Amino acid sequence: MTPFPEQIRPLTVHRIPRRRALLWLIPLCFLTACENEKVSPPPIPVVAEVNGESIVLGEFEKALATEMAIVKRETLLGSEEMNRLKEAVLDNLIREKFMFQRARDLSLAVGEAELAARIDEIRKDYNGVRFSQLFETGGIDFPEWKNSLRKRILLENLIAREVNAKIQVTDREAEAYYHANRKAYANKRRVHVAQIVLPNRKRAEEVLKRLKAGEDFDKVAREVSIGPEAVRGGDLGYFERGVLPEAIDRMVFSLPVGKLSRVAQSPYGFHIFKALGREQAGGGKFSDVKERVIAELRKQKEAEAYKGWIDDLKAKAVIRINRPLPGGPAAADPGLGRPAVTEKR
Repeated sequence: MTPFPEQIRPLTVHRIPRRRALLWLIPLCFLTACENEKVSPPPIPVVAEVNGESIVLGEFEKALATEMAIVKRETLLGSEEMNRLKEAVLDNLIREKFMFQRARDLSLAVGEAELAARIDEIRKDYNGVRFSQLFETGGIDFPEWKNSLRKRILLENLIAREVNAKIQVTDREAEAYYHANRKAYANKRRVHVAQIVLPNRKRAEEVLKRLKAGEDFDKVAREVSIGPEAVRGGDLGYFERGVLPEAIDRMVFSLPVGKLSRVAQSPYGFHIFKALGREQAGGGKFSDVKERVIAELRKQKEAEAYKGWIDDLKAKAVIRINRPLPGGPAAADPGLGRPAVTEKR
């Protein structure tokens, strides 16, 4: 063997004391092993695949925990009930997955303006301050909630385009449906009511005296009522029995048309009611309930069409499920990525 030139000759072990030589070799071997055997992160456990896209363990367990929190308020779950719940949760995740895939195929998306408009609607329903409190003290993560809302709007838009837009209800269909379900459209006894709401009894009694003295109910309601219907002169529209609180229900249904009630208390304040009109129970004409019949028949047809549309998407999808299904956080086992059973739906 040709010897190394002196200037590049390697350091040989015999020139170093044996103990020191071993100390040098140990870290060199360790570094070499680290380079040759890089540790890879464990695979993410997969519960199911839909057209090649995964539903991972964390996604499934989060959805399952949400449903369990709802169900456990009413009943304790046995093993069979738990298995049915897990299957239902998985079915829902699978359905959402292929619906989102369909939305992507159609290039559907929810823009920031559309999302902001929906959030404003919800904020108004929650009366602004209460809406903010949901995120400040209610334990709800706003970015996560916002993302969930975006997904919900996307699915609503998808269904509107793929299903609802194709539904039509003709007058002939509506009339036939009305005659087949005539009892459902029979008029019930109703009363037409207006109200004035005040924050305390003393103020309410003073206003009642003004009304009994002849002041116009509509005018006074617009001036003093704190109820949202004050802009309509206190007009609440028509009510059937059982809609209003029981004590108020008895009061307004016993009022003759045009008469005033006494001051009545509720959690919203102190009320003065006036009966504006009545409708007696009886059969309604098709012309009187036409719009209601069309709306209800359309809703029924949309539900039927939606089921057919979902079944069609599901039949076309390649769905693989890794069994057994996990049962909660305790089942977070890396072995889940190696399923005992793989099935296609």
